Amino acid sequence: MEANDQTARAMENHDGVSFDEWIQLVGNRFVPLTVSTIDPDGFSGSLRTRVVDGTCVTDIAASSHSVHRLPEAISDDDPHHLKLSMQLEGTGLVMQDGRSAHLTAGDVAIYDTARPYTLEYDGPMRSLVMIFPHSMLGLSANLVHTVTAVRLRGDTGIGRVICPFMQHMAEEMHLLDGVSGARIMRSAFDLITALLSAELHDSATREPWRVTLDAVAHYIDAHLEDAALNTDSLARAHFISSRQLQYLFQEEGLTVSGYIRQRRLERCRLDLEDPALASRSIVQIGQSWGFVDPSHFSKLFKATYGRSPRDHRLAFVDADVLPA
Repeated sequence: MEANDQTARAMENHDGVSFDEWIQLVGNRFVPLTVSTIDPDGFSGSLRTRVVDGTCVTDIAASSHSVHRLPEAISDDDPHHLKLSMQLEGTGLVMQDGRSAHLTAGDVAIYDTARPYTLEYDGPMRSLVMIFPHSMLGLSANLVHTVTAVRLRGDTGIGRVICPFMQHMAEEMHLLDGVSGARIMRSAFDLITALLSAELHDSATREPWRVTLDAVAHYIDAHLEDAALNTDSLARAHFISSRQLQYLFQEEGLTVSGYIRQRRLERCRLDLEDPALASRSIVQIGQSWGFVDPSHFSKLFKATYGRSPRDHRLAFVDADVLPA
């Protein structure tokens, strides 16, 4: 979906939708999907949608139906996003990458729009579905792909803390508007990353080097403000060589410095969009996330987001309250 389409759908509600209407609403919403049901005449569906900070959050309730992301429908031009589905009522089945997750109320599963998947609901259901760029998570793509279509339980471990938060978010979707909504979404992604990390940690089949990469990524996020954060300091902190560390990131198609820069820029972008931080100068924001050279920070930001830090900030914060 293009950015202007997302804006147009920032607040969207559809109730009592017929199956033909459901196909139109769901079948090509973000990427092409095939939707089927055994009872088209008796079908009824509803959805409520909010778009917050590049993430679409949808509360879906419907009769029995199936959703298929078919291989022939996948194009390189489609947005490559992740989807997260949390079962609120009824049961669901999520299938991708040769795995299947049977979800009951409170359970979560994640899947990737760039590869085929299937969702099956054999009775009345309600789900909270989030679609978002992978960059919103503090985990590498290869790590996430090891937990697609895995049941993340809401009644045990860390899920008992995280899933109630998301259930409340579904019930109070009107709170996802404006600046408060952006803050709630940041918290949601921190919690989702924690839930996925817990699953990765508990998985007996994961490769040992992936544990190291996960730990390094978490360490980076916790030390972004340190201007001296680099390959050598990271390697020392994790008792491996710089060459080993570089190899870990190369396996993900990344560089250490590039990953650090990406995470710092993302933090700066969020701070520039926050009216609560309007009293802080752009230089202060850049320095707080490890950018010691204001000119270099400005060039990197514009190259990444298409406009200067100041212009980006003015799109979200009233100029009258900004520092001179």
